[in-house]
Amino acid sequence: MSANQFFIASLLVSASFASPTARAKSDYISSCGPDWMSINDVKTNRGTIQRIGYNTAVNSFCNKAAGISVGAGAYTSMATRVWLDYGSNPETTGLNGWVYFEIHNKQNSAHVVDSKVMITMLRDKRLKTPGASCKQYLKKFSENTSGNKCYGPTNKDTKGGTWQVGNDAISYHALANKLPPYADSVDKVVTLQGAIAALGNGGKGNTLEPFPTYAFDDVAPFACHSHNDYTRDKALYSALSAGCISVEADIWMHGTKLVVGHTNPGSNGPTFVDLYVNPLKKLLDDRRAIFPAKPAQALSLLVDFKNSGADAQKSWDQLVADLKPLRDAGYLSYYDGSFRQGLITVVATGNAIKDSTTSAPSPISNALSDATNPRREIFVDAVIHKDMSHFDSSNAYFASAKWSDAVPNGLPISGAARTKLDEAHSKGFKVRYWEIPGKDRWQQIVDAGVDLLNVDDLQYVAGLEW
Repeated sequence: MSANQFFIASLLVSASFASPTARAKSDYISSCGPDWMSINDVKTNRGTIQRIGYNTAVNSFCNKAAGISVGAGAYTSMATRVWLDYGSNPETTGLNGWVYFEIHNKQNSAHVVDSKVMITMLRDKRLKTPGASCKQYLKKFSENTSGNKCYGPTNKDTKGGTWQVGNDAISYHALANKLPPYADSVDKVVTLQGAIAALGNGGKGNTLEPFPTYAFDDVAPFACHSHNDYTRDKALYSALSAGCISVEADIWMHGTKLVVGHTNPGSNGPTFVDLYVNPLKKLLDDRRAIFPAKPAQALSLLVDFKNSGADAQKSWDQLVADLKPLRDAGYLSYYDGSFRQGLITVVATGNAIKDSTTSAPSPISNALSDATNPRREIFVDAVIHKDMSHFDSSNAYFASAKWSDAVPNGLPISGAARTKLDEAHSKGFKVRYWEIPGKDRWQQIVDAGVDLLNVDDLQYVAGLEW
């Protein structure tokens, strides 16, 4: 493990995000963490997906840390999976996240993590587990006790925090984070002279560098589309953590590179290669799947062309060039007389298709030419409420539109809107609408047969049955 994988921290919880609680002489909660975690394991998505709660994470850490000697000034640490519930009902709201456990020894002599065995009863069976004191300290945050501001009584959740032992000589920390650390400390106990840190962006913009390919092994995929994906905490990573099987990137041409942003970010904006091509290549090289729990599940990469005219043509040519690493590795879907499903399907939309002034839009010629579309690996986005006779599996993969344009009468989808949805399905297209109704109507949209739910707030995907 290299030194630059960790930062030295003398205090893990700073006043900028920790909320203080009442102080005692010793053995007390000194602060709470920033984010809510479900205390118990829960099942989301109408009882179909198991999520890991805080107390289970505590048991995992303390069992592994039991008996370890933490040297003077050192940290014994581990990060593991936990369900972040956003301070709401954890059965319907939340995202996969991480809880960082730290035991910080601030005294001049070693501290041995208690290996005392805890005996509990489960279904009339005696269970013996080590790390009794470690569990006792860290579960203080999840106890429903008077004055415990780290405990949420409504949703049975906790913010974790810092437990001080013996006049602050030893600190036990439990802090939630949306982002993982390096793989060295995921479900592995390490003892170092500093606290483990979440991954950064490596100077590459709104991404994680290196990309944590190990972070999606347990993720269940869902038919959600990460709208304006690049605006999230971390591009691509956040969507995949939620299980979304489709992401969207808006591109602008600058010189010889495509930069990503809803509005033009300028030539110094984050690049399409850094945010999407390189992370996806690394993920598939390492794991041979987007979602290892369901290895055949493909990802749709919707590329929204923002430039028009000659710059749209340049954007197309640059997109072809940027996709070369994925093309050479054989990861892209393509058409060779039949549609061949790869692990990534690239779909061009926005100014990449002719649409705005005609009732019979047609794919741009680039999509139909082997010269400008090698192996026919870039598909386009049909306009679902207009004439789709020019679109088929040789050139299109999505059929999309603004909700109010395509479904003017709202839910349930009926009449002409239902006819067009059925037509799109008969052509093998994935149907997506944007600017859809609020989350209380999402289940109806899914049940109506819409293939990809256009999502801005990823945490609400957990409330749906797919």
